[in-house]
Parts: sequence; structure tokens; C-alpha cells
Amino acid sequence: MNKRYYVYIIKCSGNRLYTGYTSDPEKRFNQHKTGKGGAKFTSGFKPLSIAALWEIEGTKGEAMKVEALIKTLKSEIKKKIISEPCLLSELVFERFPDISLTLSTLEVDITFEN
Repeated sequence: MNKRYYVYIIKCSGNRLYTGYTSDPEKRFNQHKTGKGGAKFTSGFKPLSIAALWEIEGTKGEAMKVEALIKTLKSEIKKKIISEPCLLSELVFERFPDISLTLSTLEVDITFEN
């Protein structure tokens, strides 16, 4: 069985956005929430929810490429791809035509209660 990889954008306190990749979105989000194994960024800006989650139809390296691409985008563009997730597919195709991704319909508990 192939391992699945996901790229995500988390809404954080202070109206900040954090982008990452993982093979287990729920576990990774919980790491961000608890500060155990999460990123330094999310220890300073409390993660609130996963705003968008895409499944990468490929390897860990391909997921990392998509993550890096998102991280280069301005905040306004990130907000636009959150509201229109299919736009990320277009951006990825322009840069990496061999990488395919789909908006994830994975059901996970991804909301942080204050």
C-alpha cells in the first residue's frame, strides 16, 4: 500500500497562515496544537483550524515541492486558494506538470477549541 501525503494550510491566531505537509493530517495538527513536534511558527501563533487540505498523488518529495510552492505565495494568494482550492492545482500544474493533487475530503477533527 502506498503512503499518502497531504499539504495543508492552517489558520493561526493573529490572522496568520502556516503551510506544511504530512502523511497523517490529524496527528500533525494535534502536534501543532500541543506544541509537541509542531513547528516553531505554530508555537508563536496558536493553530485554530486546517483551512485547506490537499492530497498529493505522489511521493513525499512531490508533497514537499507543493508545500514549498505555497510558502512562496503572498498571503492574499494563499487566502484565495483557501476559498478556491482548485486554483492550487492550476498553480502546481504550471510549475510541476507531473504532480497531481486533489482537494482532500478526509474527515478529521481539525478545529481547535479555545
